[in-house]
Amino acid sequence: MQIQFPYSFLWGAALSSYQCEGDNVNSDWYLWEKEKGLISSASACRHYHLFDQDFQLASKLNLNSLRISLEWARIHPEPATFSLEELTHYQKVIDALIKYNLKPIVTLHHFTNPLWFAKKGGWGEVKNIDYFLSFLKKTVEALKERVDLWIIFNEPLVYIYNSFILGIWPPGVRSLSEGKRVLNNILAAHLTGYQEIKRIYQDSGVNPQVSMAKSLRIFSPSPGPNFILNSLTAGLRSQLFNFRILNYLTKKNALDFIGLNYYCREFSKFKGLIGEESDYKPKRGRQNYLGWNVYSQGFYKLLKRLKRYNLPIIITENGTAENKDSLYEDFLIGHLKSLALAMKEGVDIRGYLWWSLMDNFEWDKGFGPRFGLTEVNYSTFERKLKPFAYTYGKICKDNRIEV
Repeated sequence: MQIQFPYSFLWGAALSSYQCEGDNVNSDWYLWEKEKGLISSASACRHYHLFDQDFQLASKLNLNSLRISLEWARIHPEPATFSLEELTHYQKVIDALIKYNLKPIVTLHHFTNPLWFAKKGGWGEVKNIDYFLSFLKKTVEALKERVDLWIIFNEPLVYIYNSFILGIWPPGVRSLSEGKRVLNNILAAHLTGYQEIKRIYQDSGVNPQVSMAKSLRIFSPSPGPNFILNSLTAGLRSQLFNFRILNYLTKKNALDFIGLNYYCREFSKFKGLIGEESDYKPKRGRQNYLGWNVYSQGFYKLLKRLKRYNLPIIITENGTAENKDSLYEDFLIGHLKSLALAMKEGVDIRGYLWWSLMDNFEWDKGFGPRFGLTEVNYSTFERKLKPFAYTYGKICKDNRIEV
């Protein structure tokens, strides 16, 4: 059976500025790498200079949209200073997207903060919200004639978990209370930011679509003697991680669509208040390069659950890191089939973005995992499309898939 996608469907890929641009020296992450002796992001993929070439590759694959992020630390290098040069750079970036018929989807916060913001207490201080809102206003004003799809925050719970629970990302604070405070401040920034973006466009005749990129995963109970408790734990973790923020923001009417990032299934086990991830590996399943449990059926299940919000959905990230190209293709086809079946059953999905357009710097994991449609040689910065990218390109061109 063939499923045809709507004519207006967005086929694309996603990027984050810090992970691909390189030399973001004013960011909290850049200092963190040095202080912790981590692999340096250094020049990353040199996307800051090679963006036109990268967008040309996306166009070659028949993509019609691309999600990018803006590096706050570049645009807002000091508390009272905005860089006209960097704003002009990002205008050129978006003009290049438009030149290659790639609809821009722009993220304002993708994990990184200006170093000065971090030194002022970062997201733990409620007074610092205004700094982010100043950045938001300045940037949206500069780009409003080019962009009408905005994502204010990328995966706030992933940021909080790694930065304030595990402490493996900056600022490396292990404090549940601090994590809660940061979440409250990020949600407050989203609510105000949502209204600000609407206000900026109010006389333009354009109704911008504004959202958050929310990471969701399937939580399954780890088998064994504690299966009942593990089941309760999996349900609780799903509610807290997947749906609590969505419930809050939809009640506040602060999402125009749901931005869904989906990668894997987690097996949960009972321990303490909210349990923890189990290291159980199912015999019939498989794990990717990072050990994540690949589970395309879970993608379908989550999409069906999201239908209750009665909002359009854009898949803002879906992808994998593998050792063999055949496994990339297996992941891609399996997840697109799940997406197509969910659409056939009435889920309003408007677009699909593969993570990522190119291999890039994967935070604390360095350059090992390769998620890209494009392979990057980190010594020469040469780009080369991977074999599975051509499969994706054909699906984008045909705008249909066999299920």
